[in-house]
Parts: sequence; C-alpha cells; structure tokens
Amino acid sequence: MPSENWRQDCTYVEDTGVGIEPEHLPHLFDRFYRTDEARARDNGGLAIAKQYVLSHDGKIEVKSIPNQGTSFIIQLPLDESNISK
Repeated sequence: MPSENWRQDCTYVEDTGVGIEPEHLPHLFDRFYRTDEARARDNGGLAIAKQYVLSHDGKIEVKSIPNQGTSFIIQLPLDESNISK
C-alpha cells in the first residue's frame, strides 16, 4: 500500500526495429511463448522481468507497431520517505 509520500518512477525502453505483431503482444510475458517457432529460445527473460516488477508493486507493459518499433514501459513505486534530503 503506497504511503502519502508515494510517487512512481517510469522507465522507457524503446527501439525502432521491426516491431511485434499485435497477436503476440498479450503473450510476450508468458514463460514459454515464442513469436517464431523456428527459434529455440523462449521468453524467460520477459517473464522474469514481469515477476520482478510485480513483486515490487509495479507495472510493466509493451506497445509495438509493426515496422516501427517496440516500447516497454516499467513503472515502480518510489517511497520518498527513505530518500536522504
């Protein structure tokens, strides 16, 4: 539960690559989901990132436009009562 001093920190990670097709976006944070069946790697890193952010009462989301790029937005709460002035 956020205190009265609660604010959030937002981190954006963006690229201008090929983007991700819309049908894949709801599954990107699933542990064993693959956008390309020919690839042997899974999305374990994204699943771990999501669990880490959620465990700190944060949010992580992805937005992507095919042929334009992808953005990941990470929001984590800040408790300013622990910051030295």
